[in-house]
Amino acid sequence: MKFVNYLIGILLLWGSYAFSQQISVDDSVGLQQLIEDNLVQNSCVEITNITSSVNGTASGFSSYAQFDRASSNFPFQNGIMLSTGNATSGGNGVTTPTLSEGSTIWGTDPDLETALGVSNTLNATSIEFDIVSISSQLQFNYLLASEEYFGINPCQLSDGFAFLIKETGSTLPYQNIALVPGTSTPVNTNTIHDEIFGVCPAQNDQYFDGYNVGDTNYNGRTTVLTAATTITPYVQYHIKLVIADQTDGSYDSAVFIEGNSFKILDLGEDVSTCAPSVTLDADI
Repeated sequence: MKFVNYLIGILLLWGSYAFSQQISVDDSVGLQQLIEDNLVQNSCVEITNITSSVNGTASGFSSYAQFDRASSNFPFQNGIMLSTGNATSGGNGVTTPTLSEGSTIWGTDPDLETALGVSNTLNATSIEFDIVSISSQLQFNYLLASEEYFGINPCQLSDGFAFLIKETGSTLPYQNIALVPGTSTPVNTNTIHDEIFGVCPAQNDQYFDGYNVGDTNYNGRTTVLTAATTITPYVQYHIKLVIADQTDGSYDSAVFIEGNSFKILDLGEDVSTCAPSVTLDADI
């Protein structure tokens, strides 16, 4: 019996240890370095005019940061995150209370509301910049994590993220390319969730990864998604990454963008060969 109790204790400790493996989040990295070091490490792309017009400084903390997988099983090795609360609360150790760190004095981004056709948003975090590329392709990998994946909240609320892009100086509206795959539906907690029994049916649940995954402090998240669009080479575009809460500052959300996933030129799988020549099939 003592041995059985000992074994159970070891298993419980192991389970607690496994659950505690979290991503590392560092908000000390400056905005310029955050983008230049994590999004595009490619001389074929020029990024300028990096700014953040709205973020968590109104509430006394940074709502964007750099993250690293550390010893967790997070899908991305590293990258950047934008949140509707304190960015560092998203990882760095298990936090039991629900993350609800925004405030009513922390405003929103009108471009987000226009692009998504929503209102009553607040606690927005935006990062925007100009980009010029030699390629006609632009894409990145991301996932949306949220405390709104709790109870019946996904049936009612739509904390959302938008990847907005248009030619610099254009008077045309932004295009949002953070969409449910194969649709024109924006990605948010209302458009991707499982069935909430007796309240609302599942929405695009094939892209819902699950609850309490454990490597962040958010209650649920999507699978890895890809945003992509076609651009004109050597033409400058303005990009805005933005996330916001809807209705209130409770139940924070965050978008995690994979480091160096702005794919500019894809030469395919790595090739190891002794042949005198190899054909690389690439679209630039």
